[in-house]
Amino acid sequence: MNANGAIKWANGVSEEMHISASGSTLTFASPDSFGRSGGIAIFSRIDSARNGDCEHYYSEAALKTRMQICKSGEVTLIKEGKVINVGALARWVY
Repeated sequence: MNANGAIKWANGVSEEMHISASGSTLTFASPDSFGRSGGIAIFSRIDSARNGDCEHYYSEAALKTRMQICKSGEVTLIKEGKVINVGALARWVY
């Protein structure tokens, strides 16, 4: 996977990801923070769920796992309606 961004979670864990050119999908390799070890996790943007400066994504493997990413870089990970982690997004520019 060619990572072009990362999320640094409040617990100190950083996870690299690939952000698609359109920003519609986020792909993570070995995403421990999402309750899965090994494999990949793909989050897809919910176009109809934009809220102000924040966009919402859902996990294709676990539909009750959602991620909110705000223009400020704030990231919130939500599982079954409960916040389970917060962090900051970094997008790398080459």
